[in-house]
Formats: sequence, C-alpha cells, structure tokens
Amino acid sequence: MKYITLILIFLSLQAFSATQNPTELLLKPYKVAVSTSQLCTNLQVVYSESSPSYVDFLTNPTIGNGQLSDATYPCIVIEMSSQIKYTPTTSSGSCDNSTEYILNVCQNAVQSTLIDGTSVTCDGTSDTRVAIYISTGSTWTTGAGDPFLPPATIGDATRGIQLTSALNVNGTSAAKFVVNGTGKIDDATASCEMFPPVFGFVKL
Repeated sequence: MKYITLILIFLSLQAFSATQNPTELLLKPYKVAVSTSQLCTNLQVVYSESSPSYVDFLTNPTIGNGQLSDATYPCIVIEMSSQIKYTPTTSSGSCDNSTEYILNVCQNAVQSTLIDGTSVTCDGTSDTRVAIYISTGSTWTTGAGDPFLPPATIGDATRGIQLTSALNVNGTSAAKFVVNGTGKIDDATASCEMFPPVFGFVKL
C-alpha cells in the first residue's frame, strides 16, 4: 500500500487566463474514492469527512491522506455538496466579478448514487449530498447527461463524466488530479452559469 497526500492526487485546480474563468471555485467534499474499473465498481475510499467545509480548489488545497496499491485507477468519485460557489474573472454579460455565485449542480428529481450505494433524489434547491463519477469509461462532457451515476457501459455518453487520463500508481511515481475550468463560466446565460470542467490526472 502506498501512503499518499491528496493534494498530489486529487485536488489541484489550476487557474487559466481565458475571459470567463473562475477566480475561485468552492466545493464541499465529503468523500473521495477510486476504482480500478472504468465502471466505477468496488470503490476504495481514500478520504472521508463527515462535516467538511467549502474548499477553494484554486488554492491547491490538501484535504487529507490515503493509501493506494500500485494499479491503474480509471475512475475517481467525489462525494460532495450539490451546491458549488464560484466567482468569474471579469464582469460581462450576466456575470459580475464582485459576486460569488451559488449553483446547485443537481437539478429537480435527478438521482445520484453515493459511494456507499445509497440513492438520493435532488430537488434542485436544497444542499444535497451527491456523488460525481469521473471515469475514462464515460464520454459525457456537457449537455443532457447524468454525472451523478456511474457509467453503465464503456463509452457511456449519458452517465458519469469524462476523465481524460487515468491515475497510475506504480513504485515511486506520483500524479495529481487536475480540474481545468478554462472558459467554463458562461456569461450569455441569465444567471452566469458554470459548466462542467475538464478532469484528468497528470504525472509529477
């Protein structure tokens, strides 16, 4: 088993310079788990916090530690609050860079399966505990998909969200989880919405 710090593997958000990028992106993570299956089966929890606070992913936070065996992990699951907070870099369209926006990412009647298998139903307004399944087995990036359920098949375009590269743990190698929010804040919508970022692992 390899003892790892989660800043290196899971939660390192990088800032970019496109016009509508977040200057902060706050999430409240309850659990993080990984799987050696693209379908996110047999999840291994590597971080758990019953009463988490919001964390700004733009500050490269360390949220905890965990252990992983040498293997390839093509699935990561983040169990978190359905309410995220973000601030745009500039004021344009519907966006105001002096405003911290709150978005409920799980809308009315959408189902989510938590890491322990519990099923929850979102109402679109309450702070609901949900799990986001990020896998190389999913091809969904944005649109009418459900990232709150694991992919049912390899190449699933409707469930899970795409992970661009798997986590490889081998010997002394290390990697970090990168969340790319470039151009993901849309100032053409009525409420300055943020769309799903791009997820992937990079070697250190």
